[in-house]
This record gives sequence, structure tokens and C-alpha cells, in this order.
Amino acid sequence: MFERIQKETHIVEDRELIASYDRFSTVFTLSLDGKVLVSKPFVFSSKYESEIEIASKIYKVHIFAFILWRSKLTVNNEVIIEELIPSRKRKSIGGLIYSLALGTARVLG
Repeated sequence: MFERIQKETHIVEDRELIASYDRFSTVFTLSLDGKVLVSKPFVFSSKYESEIEIASKIYKVHIFAFILWRSKLTVNNEVIIEELIPSRKRKSIGGLIYSLALGTARVLG
């Protein structure tokens, strides 16, 4: 089913961290307890890194949004959250497989 905004909730340091991605405007938003920490449109760039502070610790947000989606949260080079929006990653893998299958069918057919 098509959903415009893909959203996932995580618990970090006993606080609610919400990651969302708007497929129409290509805006990735990361909010902590209702306060927006990161709001990044992916129109002209596909890679983004930022530092955020949660409970006096510095966390790094890593996002790669070109062909295959990848977003993670780390602290001291240790991955805390492997994928911030798993549904976004699954959709990007599905889209890549679909494109490859159509391309192969065109070449062979």
C-alpha cells in the first residue's frame, strides 16, 4: 500500500525518537519528544551526516538516499539503530529489483 509519509518510532535513552520520510517532498525528519532535531530535503544531495544531542550524549545521524536507502544512528562509532526507517529501505530494495527485472526483460525480449 502506498503511504506518503513513512515513519518509525525508536526509544533512545528512555526518550521517544521519531524518524519520518515524506515521499513527495523528499524531506527526512528526526524528532525527539516532539521537538524537531533534523529536517533535511533530499532534492539535490543524497548523503547527509549530522550530530544531535540526546541526554548529554552526542549521536551521529548517517543518511544515504541514492538508489538504496540507508539511515542509521551511531554514538562513538558504535551503531545504536541499524536502520531508522526499515520500510523505506525495503521499498528502495524492491524498487531496485523491479527496475533490474524490467531492464533485463527489455534486453532479452
